Amino acid sequence: MKPCNIFQLQRLSVNDGEGIRTTVFFKGCALRCQWCANPESWSFDPQVMFFPHKCTGCGNCLTACRHDANVRNSKGEINFVSANCVDCGACRGVCPADARQEMGEGMTIAEVIAQLKKDYIFYQESGGGVTFSGGEPFLHPEYLRQLNEACHRIGINTAVESCAYFDFEACRDIVESIDQIFFDIKIMDSARHKQYTGVDNSRILANIEAASKINNNIIIRVPVITGVNDSTENMLALSKFLLEKTTITRVELLPYHELGLEKMTALGLPAVVFETPSEAKMEELKQLLREQGIEIISFR
Repeated sequence: MKPCNIFQLQRLSVNDGEGIRTTVFFKGCALRCQWCANPESWSFDPQVMFFPHKCTGCGNCLTACRHDANVRNSKGEINFVSANCVDCGACRGVCPADARQEMGEGMTIAEVIAQLKKDYIFYQESGGGVTFSGGEPFLHPEYLRQLNEACHRIGINTAVESCAYFDFEACRDIVESIDQIFFDIKIMDSARHKQYTGVDNSRILANIEAASKINNNIIIRVPVITGVNDSTENMLALSKFLLEKTTITRVELLPYHELGLEKMTALGLPAVVFETPSEAKMEELKQLLREQGIEIISFR
């Protein structure tokens, strides 16, 4: 089995499922959500990220880079031209301030398992385990299949966080065997979904409907964003879909946060700022879903 590009192993996580967990972040995603917290997960390949607030302006990167991806502007500041970057890593190797970081490393299944074993006792004591995230883990079906099986062989509970945009038939057996699944539903209106994420939601909804028939431990997560998907209409459409088309009745509402903005800038991508809903608005939406027969849960 070839290595898979992983951009982070987050240990001692308590927000990605039951108990204490390790979250394994895969690179590669078909969606381009404008509010994405992990834009470094979009590309399947390793990438260099530039954090200008760390830059000392020493100029080492200007000498090392042969592709004009690092330039000094009229103010003497060094700018990152992401369109020219070939991710060779030369600038990262000479940066004394760690202003450039490599996101993504090829890891074998054995290497990932070795890291997971370090926290095995925490999984057992807390009822936790490993959560596969990203990116989209299901875009690596054979690797995910074997990693899930390897975890089960040594008694590690598995969960996956997914945008639900993948080839369902290629992953049917994985969907069935994963211990817990978190599927995102961003927006119910297909045209608005495409406007904000780059794809319509027809495959996503079809996959969630199909998955609910073979896995009874699925939770829907909704990143709630003011003016994007926080309307009564959207929430009623969500509850109608779940109750009429699936067996899923559990939903976690997550207020928008700005953790992805710095990463967008570091990758040379346009950063779009959205508004976080108030606590009162979040409670209003939760109550609305409860009235439709939806159970609201939280791991935070």
